[in-house]
Amino acid sequence: MSGALLKIQRERELVWWGAMLPYLEKKIGLDEFVGRDDAARIAAFNAAWDRVDQALARH
Repeated sequence: MSGALLKIQRERELVWWGAMLPYLEKKIGLDEFVGRDDAARIAAFNAAWDRVDQALARH
Protein backbone atom coordinates (compact mmCIF):
# COMPACT_ATOMS: atom_id res chain seq x y z
CA MET A 1 0.00 0.00 0.00
CA SER A 2 1.42 3.37 -0.95
CA GLY A 3 2.18 6.09 1.55
CA ALA A 4 -0.61 8.29 0.22
CA LEU A 5 -3.17 5.52 0.69
CA LEU A 6 -1.91 4.85 4.21
CA LYS A 7 -2.24 8.55 5.02
CA ILE A 8 -5.83 8.60 3.76
CA GLN A 9 -6.59 5.47 5.77
CA ARG A 10 -5.18 7.03 8.96
CA GLU A 11 -7.17 10.22 8.37
CA ARG A 12 -10.34 8.17 7.95
CA GLU A 13 -9.55 6.30 11.17
CA LEU A 14 -9.29 9.63 13.00
CA VAL A 15 -12.64 10.69 11.55
CA TRP A 16 -14.11 7.39 12.71
CA TRP A 17 -12.90 7.91 16.28
CA GLY A 18 -14.23 11.45 16.31
CA ALA A 19 -17.60 10.31 15.00
CA MET A 20 -17.88 7.29 17.29
CA LEU A 21 -16.90 8.82 20.64
CA PRO A 22 -20.39 10.18 21.37
CA TYR A 23 -22.00 6.85 20.40
CA LEU A 24 -19.89 4.24 22.14
CA GLU A 25 -22.99 2.22 23.12
CA LYS A 26 -23.74 1.37 19.48
CA LYS A 27 -20.36 0.72 17.96
CA ILE A 28 -19.64 0.41 14.27
CA GLY A 29 -16.45 -1.43 13.52
CA LEU A 30 -13.59 0.54 12.01
CA ASP A 31 -13.16 -1.93 9.18
CA GLU A 32 -16.83 -1.57 8.26
CA PHE A 33 -16.65 2.23 8.48
CA VAL A 34 -13.60 2.62 6.25
CA GLY A 35 -14.52 -0.25 3.93
CA ARG A 36 -11.39 -2.25 4.63
CA ASP A 37 -11.35 -5.72 3.12
CA ASP A 38 -8.81 -7.88 4.94
CA ALA A 39 -9.24 -10.80 2.54
CA ALA A 40 -8.21 -8.63 -0.42
CA ARG A 41 -5.23 -7.20 1.48
CA ILE A 42 -4.10 -10.68 2.51
CA ALA A 43 -4.41 -11.96 -1.06
CA ALA A 44 -2.38 -9.00 -2.38
CA PHE A 45 0.27 -9.55 0.32
CA ASN A 46 0.57 -13.25 -0.52
CA ALA A 47 0.71 -12.53 -4.26
CA ALA A 48 3.53 -10.03 -3.70
CA TRP A 49 5.55 -12.56 -1.71
CA ASP A 50 4.90 -15.22 -4.35
CA ARG A 51 6.43 -12.87 -6.93
CA VAL A 52 9.44 -12.32 -4.65
CA ASP A 53 9.87 -16.07 -4.20
CA GLN A 54 9.67 -16.64 -7.97
CA ALA A 55 12.24 -13.92 -8.62
CA LEU A 56 14.61 -15.38 -6.04
CA ALA A 57 14.19 -18.85 -7.51
CA ARG A 58 15.18 -17.57 -10.95
CA HIS A 59 18.48 -16.13 -9.71
